[in-house]
Amino acid sequence: MNVYVLLPFFGGEKLAVFVSDQVPDMVVGDPGRFRQIITNLVGNSVKFTERGHICVCVHLAENVKAVREANVEAFSKQLTEDRKWSSKCSCNTLSGFEAADRTNSWETFRLLLSDGIMNQQPGTINKLSFPETSDTVNLVVSVEDTGVGIPMHAQRRVFMRFMQADSSTSRTYGGTGIGLSISKCLVELMSGEMSFESKPGVGSTFTFTVVLKKSHTSQDIERHKPEPLPTIFKGMRAVVVDGRPVRAEVTKYHLRRLGVQVVIANDQKSALALISGGENGDIRCKATGNTDMVLVDKEAWGPGTGLTFPQLLRESRLSSKAGSWPMLPRMILLATSINSGDSEKAKAIGFVETVIMKPLRASLIAACLQQALGIGDKRQQGKGVMDESPSLHSLLLGKNILVVDDNKVNRRVAAAALKKYGAKVENADSGKDAIAMLQPPHKFDACFMDVQMPEMDGFEATRQVRNIEQQINEQIESGVASREAYGDVDRWHVPILAMTADVIQATNEECSRCGMDGYVSKPLEEEQLYREVVRFLDTKTKPT
Repeated sequence: MNVYVLLPFFGGEKLAVFVSDQVPDMVVGDPGRFRQIITNLVGNSVKFTERGHICVCVHLAENVKAVREANVEAFSKQLTEDRKWSSKCSCNTLSGFEAADRTNSWETFRLLLSDGIMNQQPGTINKLSFPETSDTVNLVVSVEDTGVGIPMHAQRRVFMRFMQADSSTSRTYGGTGIGLSISKCLVELMSGEMSFESKPGVGSTFTFTVVLKKSHTSQDIERHKPEPLPTIFKGMRAVVVDGRPVRAEVTKYHLRRLGVQVVIANDQKSALALISGGENGDIRCKATGNTDMVLVDKEAWGPGTGLTFPQLLRESRLSSKAGSWPMLPRMILLATSINSGDSEKAKAIGFVETVIMKPLRASLIAACLQQALGIGDKRQQGKGVMDESPSLHSLLLGKNILVVDDNKVNRRVAAAALKKYGAKVENADSGKDAIAMLQPPHKFDACFMDVQMPEMDGFEATRQVRNIEQQINEQIESGVASREAYGDVDRWHVPILAMTADVIQATNEECSRCGMDGYVSKPLEEEQLYREVVRFLDTKTKPT
């Protein structure tokens, strides 16, 4: 399940994905349905979120229930400290922006961390543990955003098909309102429930449960076993410098998957103490020895503030007693986005050249760390990025493809996937625009057409395109029009593939009836896009 395909092509949002260590590595269920639910929800968050963050969390349902039913008085001291820290920030969330559902607060998130609840200090509860007697796994998945939110008057009809908050939603953001209805139906088919909390101007949090089965057979595990992460970082020590506790914990989670021992510094003083081994050296990593790396968020205490940390570190070292500091570790910058000026500044003040770009993934962090630390197999550096097959690249290089969708998220995902292999992609946001752009003679080798669009859907747009092509083909065959006048093409028929989110109803027959050549289901995935394009572009370079 890869939700990251939605985010690399958009600016502004911070995406984080956190899967509890208590969730089994392998479960049995319907991956197609689960993938569509997640991507529909994240796609909506991307569409309606212009600032702040989008956070996807996956936990065991029994853990969430236990934490929410826990006696919060037992944590009064710790929660008071958290709130004191929160007062220094606008809100103690991933980005600092307020979130709609307070049950997904930092306090709850902290209790759900798998490495011990509150470190088992006096007055706290111990790490949660549950008997493994059941053959099922109940998951709770939440998708939190800090977007525009849903107006109160529209919240009761959110899950109704083809319903949006108001008429301006379709004009401003695109879409038809079918995604949430389909997602809720898919959740119910997986024996789960879906709910949401939303505040206008604050954001929305959609939460759903699903019931999956545990995988007991070695055959299942071997067949779906993910590629192992490198082990060369095991035992290394890292300090994560970030003023946002939730964001820092997500970074820590990914580093721990690589075997790195991690401590978090939420302010400059504790960060300097951790690295220097000075007065507060007792909060260093438990293992002895120096820190191997320091990962600093570019926005640690506000926009661009992380860039100043190496200078503070050098000044602190110079002002301390000679010889009291160990060798400085590698300084690595974490960033959602970075321009060339900031990149040059980061290198000049002491960061390594490699910047770890968000959203974070363990495989890509590993590749970046190999480059930054100069360790491991050089051939493996960059592994985790999709292999650019020469055959696919040569197939799509220079091909002109039209993507038609009223949803800008879907347009950009499809376009980015195709451009990666050298295709030239143009977009249309309505059926009427698509008809005008596909009027022969045109340059397009293929078209991906959304089925559900306002005003004119993809079926009707395709019918009109086929009628136009038929008329022109008849004129060419009868000699009324010359081939040269229509691009020197023998017979016009641009391959049109439907894009649909409706996997519940059978649409293949309707696609064929209106003249489409096939269909791909949303959420779009690169492999599926390539597979369909190959059918039409393996031997043809122009619509014939």
